[in-house]
Amino acid sequence: MAKLTGVNLKDYGISSTMGFLLDKPLERLPEYFGEWNSLAKEAPKLSSQDKTLREKVQKLPLLDHERLTSYRELRLAHVVLGAIATGYIWQEGDQGVPKVLPRALAVPWCAVSKRLGLQPVICHPALCLANVKIKDPNRPVDLSNLSCLYHVVPGGRQAEWFIIVTAMIEYKFAPAITHIIKAISTAYNDDVIGYQNSMAEIKNVMTILKETFSRMHDELDADVFYNVLRPYLNGWGGNGSSLPEGLIYEGVSEKPQKMIGGSAAQSSTMQLMDAALGVKHDQDIEDFLNKMRSYMPPKHAAFIELISRETSLRQYAQACEDVKTSYNEAVQSLIDFRSYHIQIVTKYIIITSNNEARNRDFESVSNKGTGGSSLVPFLKSIRDATNRALVE
Repeated sequence: MAKLTGVNLKDYGISSTMGFLLDKPLERLPEYFGEWNSLAKEAPKLSSQDKTLREKVQKLPLLDHERLTSYRELRLAHVVLGAIATGYIWQEGDQGVPKVLPRALAVPWCAVSKRLGLQPVICHPALCLANVKIKDPNRPVDLSNLSCLYHVVPGGRQAEWFIIVTAMIEYKFAPAITHIIKAISTAYNDDVIGYQNSMAEIKNVMTILKETFSRMHDELDADVFYNVLRPYLNGWGGNGSSLPEGLIYEGVSEKPQKMIGGSAAQSSTMQLMDAALGVKHDQDIEDFLNKMRSYMPPKHAAFIELISRETSLRQYAQACEDVKTSYNEAVQSLIDFRSYHIQIVTKYIIITSNNEARNRDFESVSNKGTGGSSLVPFLKSIRDATNRALVE
């Protein structure tokens, strides 16, 4: 029997067409949660412009999260509560961060997160995976046919563009998941032609991803991303944080909790590529990436672990001269994508962080990732590790 034959993507919360994106996400919570719905819609403006979000949060009643019954309701509640909470926390910049998140937000956000196996912080599953819908299912899926359910962070259309381009990368990655499974099966069965075909398909997907990533430039300005949108993706806790001890979730724990903010490392796409291709990172990077899996939907993290255990793509390329080129071309496409990621980060973060006109209300993330890592050295280390995976 071929390896991974019995794997059903649905068992891992994955769609063969949507990938790791939540298919047909819920757009509004039931009427009982109407105050959450409406406040989340307004949160970016109330926080960044009106500066009145905290005042409104103080008036929120403590709603019963047990009345959320379906998986899609829980995923949407995680988005909605995250949008309100991140606005509440960052309304006054670094210097005005509250040490306590009010009970009316903290209790349901933590409970919903626990039920989902996610973290109570703005993370990739909330900002992107459960927050983007296809406007017209009868039309092709392109950027003009995607929209956000909630902007989550300030920046208006530019914030939405950031989210939907990120979601389109997830969508375009979906075929690679099936190709990875097929490739592992062909390696197990010593099927040279099948392996070469699958690896060529993976390479093609990575090339498309790089092209999709380049669309970020179309409607997202570097100064808006850096000064307006990005600070709201911040986490809390640790050196350099404006909340070094973390955040107290009132009614949940009196001990401050440290959370890593939104990070591309929380996407399952590149971690799955690394697992499949046998990319081995330096230990400190590996530890960080493993930690990021606790910010993914648990079934997605379990799928990465399954592929990591079962893959022999690199070993087969080492053992069989006929497939070495196709393996290396797939790895090279991942290296190229990561090089392009460094270019994007240089434009949107590094150069802008050195601009005298930058927003100084959020100095704690001046040239770090919102996940807390020192960005360029981190990304270069990841690319270097990918380079080391090439088979000579």
